[in-house]
Amino acid sequence: MITNLLDTRQLKVEMSNCQFRSRLVFGSLRVDVYTNNMDILTELGDYYKSYVEDTAIEQTISVYIIDQPAVEDDLDWLEVPREAGKQGRKEGYLESASGRWIKKFKTNMLMLQRQRDPIVVGPCLDNLAQVINFINNQFINVHLRRDWVLGHASGFSVAGQVTAIAAGSGGGKSTLMLRCLEDASRQFLTNDRLLMEATSEGVKAVGVAKLPRVNPGTLLHSHNDRLKHILPLNEQEKLSQLAQQALWELEQKYDVQIEDEYGENRVQLQGELKNLIMLDWSLASSEPTCLTLVDLEKEPDTIEGLRKRPGPFYQDKVGVFSDSNDCPSVAEYCQMLKTVRVFKLTGAIDFDVAFELIKGMDQL
Repeated sequence: MITNLLDTRQLKVEMSNCQFRSRLVFGSLRVDVYTNNMDILTELGDYYKSYVEDTAIEQTISVYIIDQPAVEDDLDWLEVPREAGKQGRKEGYLESASGRWIKKFKTNMLMLQRQRDPIVVGPCLDNLAQVINFINNQFINVHLRRDWVLGHASGFSVAGQVTAIAAGSGGGKSTLMLRCLEDASRQFLTNDRLLMEATSEGVKAVGVAKLPRVNPGTLLHSHNDRLKHILPLNEQEKLSQLAQQALWELEQKYDVQIEDEYGENRVQLQGELKNLIMLDWSLASSEPTCLTLVDLEKEPDTIEGLRKRPGPFYQDKVGVFSDSNDCPSVAEYCQMLKTVRVFKLTGAIDFDVAFELIKGMDQL
C-alpha cells in the first residue's frame, strides 16, 4: 500500500502488484491498463464497450490504477485555479521527482501525471468516474501534443459529418445532444470535450470517450421518457415536484450508456466538423427559440464558450507542464473554424423546438 507519495520505492512495489491487465482502444491510440483490482477492469470494459479495436494503432501508453484506501498526507498542495464562474476547492497539485501529483480534494483521489506510466491511486472502484477522466486526459494529451485544439462541446455525427454544440457548464449542451440522437441517422461523438485540427480539407474532429453524464432534469424530461428509467422511482416522484429552475440547477450526475439507450453502432469517435452551434438561450427568456448563422468576422466573441484550457494534466512534447490558465485566443479558434458553419441558438430553452431547427439548419 502507498502511504507516502514521495517514496518512489513504494510506487514501484505497488505498480508491480498490478497483475490484472486489459486493453482499451480509442481510434489510433491503445491504452494498456494495469490494476490490482479485477473489478475495475470489468467496470471499464462495460463503460467503454462501444469503442472497438482499430487496426491502425499509432501509439500505445500504459496506465496504472492502484485501488487502496485514501492516502493521508500533510503536503503543501498548490491549488489549481478554477475557471470563471466556478467556486470551491477542487484540485491541488504538487511537483515531485516521480512527476506531478494531482489531488482531488473531495474524494482524496491522487493522480501521478507523467509521460510514461501515469498512475491513479486511492479508492478507485468507488470513484470510477475520476479514473475514466484520468484515462481520457491521457488521450487528450496525445492529441494536444500533436497541436490539436481542445473545445468545450458535445457533438453528434451524420455519415462522418460532425455537428458540435457548445456552451458553458450547465448550458444544456448534453441534453440537446441527447435530444438530437432521437434521429436514428445520428451517432454520438462526444459529451463535453472535442478535439479539433484544421487541415487543407477542413476541420477534423475527434470526440473524447466520455459517456453523457447528465443531471436529473435531463432524465426526467427526456423525449418520450426514454431515459426516465435511469432515475429510481422515489427520485422521479420527488424531483417531479421541483420547479423548472430548481430542477435545471440541480447537480446530481448520472451516466447515459449510449449503446443501451439508443442501440448498437450509435457511437462514432471522429469525423469532419461541419457545424458548430453556440447556445445562448435562457430559461428566463420569453423570446421564441431561434437558430441563426453567425459571421465570426463580425461576432468573434460568439465562440467564447467553446474555448477550453487543457488544465493541470497537460504536458507538452518534452514533458513540460503548461500554465493552468493557458488557452488559445478567440482569434485562434476563429481562424481554425473558417470552414465551419457557426450558428447561435437564442431565446427560450426548448429542446423540441431546437431539434426541429437543427434538422433544417442546412437550409439556413
